[in-house]
Amino acid sequence: MATLRSDIIIPEVFTPYVIEQTTQRDAFLASGVVQPMAELNAAEGGGDFINVPFYKANLAGDFEVLTDSSSLTPGKITADKQVGVVLHRGRAFESRDLAALAAGSDPMAAIGAKIADYISNQRQKDLLSCLSGVFGSINANTNASALFSLCIDSAAADTPTVLSPRHVAQARALLGDQGDKLAAVCMHSKVYYDLVERRAVDFVLATDISGGGATASGGSIAESFGSPTVPTFMGLRVIVSDDVPTVGVAGATEYSTYFFTQGAIGSGEQLGLQTEVDRDILAKSDAMSIDLHYVYHPIGTKWGVTTANPTRTQLEVVGNWSKVYELKNIGIVRATNVSNMD
Repeated sequence: MATLRSDIIIPEVFTPYVIEQTTQRDAFLASGVVQPMAELNAAEGGGDFINVPFYKANLAGDFEVLTDSSSLTPGKITADKQVGVVLHRGRAFESRDLAALAAGSDPMAAIGAKIADYISNQRQKDLLSCLSGVFGSINANTNASALFSLCIDSAAADTPTVLSPRHVAQARALLGDQGDKLAAVCMHSKVYYDLVERRAVDFVLATDISGGGATASGGSIAESFGSPTVPTFMGLRVIVSDDVPTVGVAGATEYSTYFFTQGAIGSGEQLGLQTEVDRDILAKSDAMSIDLHYVYHPIGTKWGVTTANPTRTQLEVVGNWSKVYELKNIGIVRATNVSNMD
């Protein structure tokens, strides 16, 4: 019997491999910005929304003065809830035998090799859409956005500048006594290489940063001795992505830059990655499909509408989100920057 595509891409073997590779390629997960949150797993209850009740961070009121003529006034603790929305996503790919013959290679094998990168990139785009929704406009923002008070230089009257230590200090200040918990910064490649040109990026051994230490070296000798390193800026691990939201045209572009504490984004799954393969003998083609059902949720916010399984455009609507945590406990700040590389 001839070997079929389904003999090569075996879902029971292929799926765990893709999950592992996707995890390794996820810069947000590797940096600790995204962390699995058991409360966001919806496998048992099902549904399109995840409710995460919580008690307000601090008890209200000051100490009362004790006397023998009065009683204490009972206080109360206030409850609220976060609401996450489940994203149902899928994609299918097909290759025809004639295409493989013409190319002299196997398109389906190439698809299988690239699928982990594809999934990681698509999930990252969903995450960034969530952030666009909670933070609002990059350069014409108002207090209608849930996290407007955690934005730097995003109002219409502001004048964004190149990313600098000032922005890190501002981001820490906006989080108050929680500011020293900032651990990572996500930026566009144009912003990143602007920093590189100014020699503002340090390269730290990956083993050191994961272990809590930090042995930094200048950008000019990064990886000279073959050691795997990660870029850092002002002590923050750098994530570079050209999917970061921008506005404007070439030469006058403004970029979103996000500062994160570890665990600022919660993730959960309603159903893990599923893969299926099929052979169409009439069309002489092989097909593979994937589907996954997951939650990305900026901690401290609430999906405030009844829209289920939102598109990225719907995730980016400011009015669909609200804030439920105290600002300093949210752990994400956004700056609007320009770049000398633009």
